[in-house]
Amino acid sequence: MPSPEMVIASRRHLTERYAAGVDRLLWDTEKRLMPDVDAVRSVIAGAARGGAEALDVGAALVLLQAARLDVDRLEHQVFEAADAIGMNDEAIAAVLELPDAAAAARRRRWLRRRRSLPVAEAGHPPGSADGPEVTGRAGRRARLR
Repeated sequence: MPSPEMVIASRRHLTERYAAGVDRLLWDTEKRLMPDVDAVRSVIAGAARGGAEALDVGAALVLLQAARLDVDRLEHQVFEAADAIGMNDEAIAAVLELPDAAAAARRRRWLRRRRSLPVAEAGHPPGSADGPEVTGRAGRRARLR
């Protein structure tokens, strides 16, 4: 699993390389990163045109690993919601088309381990437009109007 720093570096690299239109404007003005899925799709399109580099593909793979971890963490939350409403492992196994309750329990344990891995939050790099300094400037501008 890539480190959060690697994920952030991959997001920054792909945004710098592939951002266009509104994404380019947001990057240039606010250092707002492209959505991960859009960045990965841009690499795929770039590769089809012969314009992607190995570093781009590597960064896209890093983002896919981060997305997979996000989905696994979300699935763990659904398992917790199932617990909260009294849904047992047999019912979960049936929904997930797993062979039995033991398989659902194994999946739950695996997801619990994945939940504890460090994650890089999607969005803006440190010091970007979501930082407190920008929020403060926006508030001051609003009060001046």
